[in-house]
Formats: sequence, C-alpha cells, structure tokens
Amino acid sequence: MAYQYTVKECDYYLRVEVMGSRDRTDVTTESLRMWQDVASECKKKRINLILAVFRLSGIRSLMDTFNIVEGVQNWLWPELAIAYIDTDPLNQKENIIAEQSAMMHGINFRAFLSEEDGIQWLKAMHSSQKH
Repeated sequence: MAYQYTVKECDYYLRVEVMGSRDRTDVTTESLRMWQDVASECKKKRINLILAVFRLSGIRSLMDTFNIVEGVQNWLWPELAIAYIDTDPLNQKENIIAEQSAMMHGINFRAFLSEEDGIQWLKAMHSSQKH
C-alpha cells in the first residue's frame, strides 16, 4: 500500500502525517515522492519548519534510510528544519541513524519520541529564525 499523507499548515510549521505500511512497498520511492511534495508545499507557503509524524508499520531498512537522505538533497534549503516522530518504537535505532546521516549531509533533521518534543524544538528554531 502506498503511503497516505496529509499536510496541514499550523501557525509557523507544516504538520505532515504519514500513514500506511513499509511492507511490500518501495520505501525509498514512496518516501522521496512524499518529501518532494512536502518541500514544494513548504516553498509555496514560505514555511521552513516541518513536523513529520510517521504512523507506518514495518521497519525501514538501513539502505532505504541512506537512499532517502541522499535523494532529498536537491529539494532542501539551508533554513529548512524537520522534526521527525516515528510512532513505531521498533524504528528508533533506524531513526537515530537517519538523524546522524542527515546531519552529515547538512540537513537540519532531528528525531523525537513525541510530537510535543518535536514542536518545542520547532518553536526554538522558529524563534532563532526570526532574529
């Protein structure tokens, strides 16, 4: 099943909620398609902050993680910051690797365990971008 996702404008950030399954799907292709749409929406609305909430079953492979980080490079800009929440605790190790890989590629991406923590980080990013 392809990812289902919604994008909603929330004050100073976009909230992206992703539902579906990583099983029997091309995770890299599905993810890159979604992130390209989200990046376009951000640019259209002139928003630099994203709260991404993933409600996907199944594990993302290490190879998919690296392919996604590599694949999004062309759509990013320096002010962009992504707070990433994966509701499946089985993916926590992969999310730490994704965060480290993203940071090595110059992407301001942080993985959080709760939406509240992600929103607090985005709020701090928003405050620092206003100055």
